[in-house]
Amino acid sequence: MKKSLIMVILLSGCASPGIDRADQNQVVKRYYASVESIQKVTLSSEVGTGIAAGAGFGFVDSLDGNKEEMIGGLVGGLFTALFEGGNSAYQYNLYAADEGEFTVIQKKKLDKNTKCVLVNAANKVTLSTTDTSNCEKSIK
Repeated sequence: MKKSLIMVILLSGCASPGIDRADQNQVVKRYYASVESIQKVTLSSEVGTGIAAGAGFGFVDSLDGNKEEMIGGLVGGLFTALFEGGNSAYQYNLYAADEGEFTVIQKKKLDKNTKCVLVNAANKVTLSTTDTSNCEKSIK
């Protein structure tokens, strides 16, 4: 158990920056959009499910008298929490001349005074603040 945990921690640090592999063979679309509104939202969480599942498996495993497996629930919940991150995110209601109105939810918080963003849409969507002059066609 301890060796597996150490390997997971070590391997998680081996990621390299660059273009997301999931973007291969995808259409990557970039366009400007005006920001209509920004709201803070709460994301659903699977931490409780991770704890319950781990505790259930640990309980069944501990029927042989070894109580160490019951810790699996806590460990399962902690790993889920680590991979999910926080539950706070931001909902951006946007408008682009060619795309119309649409919504993007992401954890990255943009400045509350942001009026124009560059939308990078591929496997996942990212928003980057840009100069307002880029959104002149996208202002209602």
